[in-house]
This record gives sequence, C-alpha cells and structure tokens, in this order.
Amino acid sequence: MWISPFLRCFLILVSFTLALAELIRADSSHIQYYRGEKLQDLVTWDKYSIYVRGERILFLSGEFHPFRLPSPGLWLDVFQKIRALGYSGVSFYLMWGLLEGEPGHFQSNGVFDLQEFFDAATQAGIYLLARPGPYINSEVSGGGYPGWLQRIEGNVRTNTPIFLNATGNYVSKVGKIISEAQITNGGPVILFQPENEYTMCSGFASIEDISACLEKDYMASVEQQWRGSGIRVPFINNDAFPIGNFAPGTGPGAMDIYGFDSYPLGWGTGCKLSRAIRTSSVPRY
Repeated sequence: MWISPFLRCFLILVSFTLALAELIRADSSHIQYYRGEKLQDLVTWDKYSIYVRGERILFLSGEFHPFRLPSPGLWLDVFQKIRALGYSGVSFYLMWGLLEGEPGHFQSNGVFDLQEFFDAATQAGIYLLARPGPYINSEVSGGGYPGWLQRIEGNVRTNTPIFLNATGNYVSKVGKIISEAQITNGGPVILFQPENEYTMCSGFASIEDISACLEKDYMASVEQQWRGSGIRVPFINNDAFPIGNFAPGTGPGAMDIYGFDSYPLGWGTGCKLSRAIRTSSVPRY
C-alpha cells in the first residue's frame, strides 16, 4: 500500500513520541523526595521533570515581582497574560528591605499583602516559585538587604550567629506567609529557592577558586531556617554558573533540585570568564 511521505513522517513521529512517553512513564517509579525525607507528596521529580499531583509538567516560568508593581488590582491581568503566552509558572522575589525597614518591624499589609498575589496566580492557572532570599540580588539596592543591616557586626551571607539572628524575624514571618500558600495548603507555590546565586568569591584567582570561600554550613543554616518556618515544597537553587554548587549529594546545604544561571556574556572580561567556565571541566547534573 502506498503511503505519502507526509503520512509516513507523521506515523514515525507518533511512534517516536509514544515510545518516549513509555520510556518516561516506566522511569517514573523512581520519583524522588527530599534526600530520602518525604515532607509531602504533591510535588515530586525525577531526572526528566517535576510532577504536580502525579502529573508530569514542564515548569516554564516567567518572572514577576510584586514589589515592582505595587498595584494588586493589576496582578491578575499580568498573570493571565503570562499564562496566555504559554507559561506554566512564575518566579517571584520578595525584598527584605521593604518588608522590615526597621529591625523587628515587619509589614505585610496594603501593597505588601501577598494574598491577592497568590489568589491571582491560582485564578490564572499559574504555579509559583518563591524566592524570598534573604539575599535576592535582583538588581535592587544591597541585594534586597535592609539598610540597618550595615550596623550589625560580622559578615553577611555567612554562618555568623549575629547575621543569622538578624534574618530570623524576616524569615519566620515571610516563611509563614509563603507556607500558607503552598500547594499542600491549596495554594500555587510548588517550589522554593533559599538564598540567591551563592556562587562566587570576590577576587578569585582561577576558575577552580571561584567558590572556595563559600560556607556550606551557611547554606544549610538558611535551609533550616526556611524549613523551620513551614516550607515543605522542594528547594531549588540558581548557581550563578553551572559548576555544581549545592547540587544534590554535595554535602551540607545541598538542594533538592539543582539549577543554574547561564548568561550569554559577550563583552570585556565577562566574555573571557564565560568562555573559561564553558570550557572548564564541570560536573553534569
């Protein structure tokens, strides 16, 4: 029987798709939990993707920060437009310096009330990745740190008790707000990123030394703080370069899911750094 070239290609594509789907389905019995610790079973993952309520999804995320559009009445419109473009998720930062401008004085009312943000995401059919820091970078002043943090003794982004204690009020208050919006409570939050781009040492001499100064115990402490505030969804990081910092199985501070940034730097020394990192021997995750 003669089959047109178009139909032949279509049948081959269908067969390939079904075979791939069967391969992925067969492997789904190896769905992972938090380093063996099952905190919830609504958001899981394997080496291909994440699952939500047992359904494999592609978390294709846009970026939207509520503090950059302090008009809650517009949030639903933004989410609906993102969803209409084909995205399934949104990643959002929160800025510590805006929410705790004075030590111990945390505000979450008015334009800082996130309930409408979560409700709008749910209504638009958007999953959320929460990224509250405490350090967020995000091209904001001081990486989102409040100005009063400069008055504490000790170094920021370290395991120094003075610094960790300074973050305690913010973490406990924001963690409670986000925890109530997790999928485990019927909300849209399915992933959580503690810290942000904790990757580089200043003045490193070589690619091998780029992360030599990082304190794994600090990242572990940050994770413990957020878990203590009620966060149960998987932890994910964004390594500033794909060099394996805090990837699963790397010791204290290891994340549940490894993530990284990859900026196409193309100017000045950045170009040389980017090329060196791309060509260096880095682990694959």
